[in-house]
Amino acid sequence: MPFAFIFFVFIFFFLLQKYSIYPLEKIIFPSYLIDQASLLYIPHAVRIISYYVVGRLVLIPIFISQCFTYILLNNEPLIHSIILSFLSTLAIFLGFEIFNLFNRRISFRLDKIIDWKKIILIGCLVSIFNSSLSSYYLIKSKNLNFDILLNIRFLVGDIIGLVFGMLIFIYIIKLYILWSRNVGN
Repeated sequence: MPFAFIFFVFIFFFLLQKYSIYPLEKIIFPSYLIDQASLLYIPHAVRIISYYVVGRLVLIPIFISQCFTYILLNNEPLIHSIILSFLSTLAIFLGFEIFNLFNRRISFRLDKIIDWKKIILIGCLVSIFNSSLSSYYLIKSKNLNFDILLNIRFLVGDIIGLVFGMLIFIYIIKLYILWSRNVGN
């Protein structure tokens, strides 16, 4: 059940991103600023928050949903879709596990205060890995020139998307806690 939910939430936010947020950004910002990278990439929040809540097992639906979006919604060739999805999923794993090597393992519990600062930090770490790995692969596979501005736009979009997603997540958790207290009385 949580895997299907995560899959559909990722697809929903990707579609919201592609057909609502990105076209709006094209109207507001100059094209060189948002070309190929949104400044508010909400699916990154889905990846980070779902790993935080569910743990390592979430990597499977995240990988599958990313493949799905690359193949069917971005019209990427199958091999590119699989490799980019793998690199992005690997970045999530690396970000969380490297953070956990140097800190106490971060985990989600409803009765515990959400340490959003650590989640944002992990999200930044994941974004650095993701943009670096994906950019390196795209440069090598498509014979592109390295573009530091594109990497920065990916980082900024991921981080702003994560902050936006965290605000939504915290609000939903607070609503759930209030609802569960009212139902329990």
